[in-house]
Parts: sequence; C-alpha cells; structure tokens
Amino acid sequence: MGACVEYEEQASLHAAEALEGEEAARFQAHLESCAACQAEVASARELLGLVALPPQTPVEVRAQEGLGARTLAAWRREQTRRGMGRRALGSLAAVAAVVALMLGPSALERLKAPHPVKTPAAAQPSVSARDDVDPETLAAFEAWAGLEPLEDEGSGYGLDEDLSWDDPGLDGDFDLGETL
Repeated sequence: MGACVEYEEQASLHAAEALEGEEAARFQAHLESCAACQAEVASARELLGLVALPPQTPVEVRAQEGLGARTLAAWRREQTRRGMGRRALGSLAAVAAVVALMLGPSALERLKAPHPVKTPAAAQPSVSARDDVDPETLAAFEAWAGLEPLEDEGSGYGLDEDLSWDDPGLDGDFDLGETL
C-alpha cells in the first residue's frame, strides 16, 4: 500500500524533513487523516535511518574544526617553497647573464684576432740564454747558487745541437738501464 498519488513526493520530503512553509502545513493536515501516507512516511524514515551517518565522535569534531586552517597553512607553505625555487632559479639566470656580458666581448675579440702563423723551428734564429741576461745578474746568480762561474769554451753544446750517445768522451758500453 503506497501513499496517495498526489502526496507521494511530499511523503518522502516530509520523512527527510525537507518540507517547509505552507506546503509542510498542508501535508501535515493530510497526514493526520491518511493512514497510507503515514505508513509511507514511516517507511521512508526507517530507510533514511539505515543510510544516515552515525553522529561524529569528539575526535572527528576536533579534526574538522582545524581542517580549514591546516589546509590553508599547508597551501601557503607549498607556495612559499615554489616561490623560493623560482627566485633561486632567477638569481642563477641573472648571474649567468652578468658573466656572459662580462666575458662575451673579450671572447669575441679573441676569436676575431688574427692568429700568428707558426714557423718551423729551423727558420727561427737561435737565442742563447746568456744573450738576454746581463753579466752582473749572471754573476749574482752564480754567487748565490755557489757555483763556479759558467764559462763558454766554445766546445759545449749549443741549444740547437742534438746530444749523441756516440760521443767519444762516453764509454761505448754505457747502458742507461743499468744506471737506473
């Protein structure tokens, strides 16, 4: 047995306590005289009672009370962390730009500058180490080092000459491996 056809929807709404105003008063007046609608409202209330959530525990109430503030604080922390990362990346890019601006022109000049052509060693005139050192400095160095004065007898080897192991002053059986 169901509710009256014209009051079926109101019966469900009344069971859920969703009727208001004049409509609630009119259905209440009909409900006092109609047993079928009373049974329908009771059945709907029983069904809604089975699916209703249990009342919240005190722990759940406390957790919900601070939920908005905790969520907002976590969001702000995340935004701050992202902002710091962006600022660090921006600073690094600025430093790289400054370094590029400082080094860029000199690097371009080095690339544009003509490179000297290297001549073979035989074509270059040989320069003795003694030619560019004045005798006074050389004597001071020899005195400091405790050496006998360097003499050029003309029999020494020049800078461009190869040393040969076939020198008559050396023993013919000389083996470098034996001395090491």
